[in-house]
Amino acid sequence: MHVDVEQPAVTVRDGGADGVVIADVHGDFDVDTFREVREALFTCLNGRAAALVVDLGDVGFFGSMGIAVLVEVRQRADVVGAGFAVVAGRRTVARPIRMTDMEDVLRLHRTTEEAVAAVRAGRYEAPGDGGFSWWSS
Repeated sequence: MHVDVEQPAVTVRDGGADGVVIADVHGDFDVDTFREVREALFTCLNGRAAALVVDLGDVGFFGSMGIAVLVEVRQRADVVGAGFAVVAGRRTVARPIRMTDMEDVLRLHRTTEEAVAAVRAGRYEAPGDGGFSWWSS
């Protein structure tokens, strides 16, 4: 007998004593899951996180609904004065963000370590030497 166990769309982990919170998003980030993801990310910010890093490394499908939610969460982070960054090391996630010119708005990074270091340093721009050419088609 095979039983499917549904994984939560978001798991949250403590990024350290300085108030950085890392939210790992799992599975598809789409019309069926965006409400759950949005609620979890807003809860992180309402919990007074100093910074929120959203790790999309375990996301399979990612499209416009995911981008819209992340922009909304980024705006909320700005309102509450929290740092914000997104990790998109997979092409399936990075490409839609890049194609919509949202990599700077979403403060896109390749790894969790880069994103955490950036929010800790108060640098919210994406690292690198002028772009994300390694995500190019």
